[in-house]
Amino acid sequence: MLILDELSQDETDESLMLSYANGNASAFDLLYQRHKLVVFRFFVRQNLAHTVAEELAHDTWLKIINARQSYVVTAKFTTYLFTVARRLVIDYQQKKSHLFEVTTTDDEAYSQDSMPSNADDEQTEPDKQALSIALKQQISLLPFEQREVFLLKQEAGFSIDDIANITQQNKEKVKSRWRYALKKMRKGLSFYVN
Repeated sequence: MLILDELSQDETDESLMLSYANGNASAFDLLYQRHKLVVFRFFVRQNLAHTVAEELAHDTWLKIINARQSYVVTAKFTTYLFTVARRLVIDYQQKKSHLFEVTTTDDEAYSQDSMPSNADDEQTEPDKQALSIALKQQISLLPFEQREVFLLKQEAGFSIDDIANITQQNKEKVKSRWRYALKKMRKGLSFYVN
């Protein structure tokens, strides 16, 4: 069995998942290391409490583990991964009849490298903190469908086509949600972003 150090960092996620399905636990370890933070941030940015985000991220990986024998490459592994994560968010929302609480204390999930790229590099620390809080608030104000598309594109780096596959929506609907989300984010952050 290969150890983690011997696995090629260049190996595709899909080949790693297939290797894991064939019994190579080190392949899963590498997949997990590659994607654990972005999956966790996806849940946090859905306005879930830190503990709920951790639980749903854990459940996502458990579902991946439990389905390893039936995994078939039909799309990118990340499309498969975020389809599982998205379903868990929807299931969680359906179980809760009240609105999600906005979590503004989880700064590690909102690192500075996820800030808008045209933010002034010479901002003071209080300015950066204010921008971080404003960014979190603006994301939380987006309707679920727009927030979902915004986070999948901006945070996870998926294309519109990939998001359409993950959400099982047509491409035009995803594009529309993306445009509306961007418009609302720009308007809400106009004070901070030139």
